[in-house]
Amino acid sequence: MKIEMHVHTNEGSPCAETDAESIVKAYNKAGYDAIVITNHFDNNLLVHFGNTEKARIERYLLGYRKAKSVASENRIKVMLGIEIRLEPNEEDFLIYGIDEDFLFQNPDLCFMSQKELYELCHSYGAVLYQAHPFRTPCIPRDPDFLDGVEYNQRPNSGNNNKKLDTWLQSYPDLKRISGSDCHNLQQVGYGGIIIQETVNDSQELAEVLKQHPVKLIMNEHSTQ
Repeated sequence: MKIEMHVHTNEGSPCAETDAESIVKAYNKAGYDAIVITNHFDNNLLVHFGNTEKARIERYLLGYRKAKSVASENRIKVMLGIEIRLEPNEEDFLIYGIDEDFLFQNPDLCFMSQKELYELCHSYGAVLYQAHPFRTPCIPRDPDFLDGVEYNQRPNSGNNNKKLDTWLQSYPDLKRISGSDCHNLQQVGYGGIIIQETVNDSQELAEVLKQHPVKLIMNEHSTQ
């Protein structure tokens, strides 16, 4: 399977320019079998999504749900992930292996420490990866509380993946993924992973990430 691991929709991430249905159609056309919707889970954003925790999560899930609703007609699978920022830091983390209930049960994720989030993810069967660890102003966070890291493939984004190569030499047990960090149609299909297994949802994807090697989709502009 060819899977995009990092994509945003404008229903959930205001910085994204493209709606969920258009994203799904574009990734189908680009030859992907599945995409993971990883809209920003950021307290500065969520506070504007509603007056209650439930309302905020409902609003947050809108992009994923819209993408999911048109998945079958576009012959592509849509899975739920999140890109979370922990207060008060600048770094982002990608979570795979969750479902909607996880978010309703844990609406205050942004206020956890990295260790707390890592342990919560593992208790749920999920995995935690750091997104674009060397993109300014980000720095790599504690590798003891990471399952892996992302080689971000969005062009001209200051990802500094060559620095990530060097850093990972000291942490060979950390797993790697690739993602396009797609925010518009021009950024579709720069990254992702290829796996031999067939997965149907985010939980099955997390199990593959834990147990099996993946092939990274890389592009020559990803270091810029």
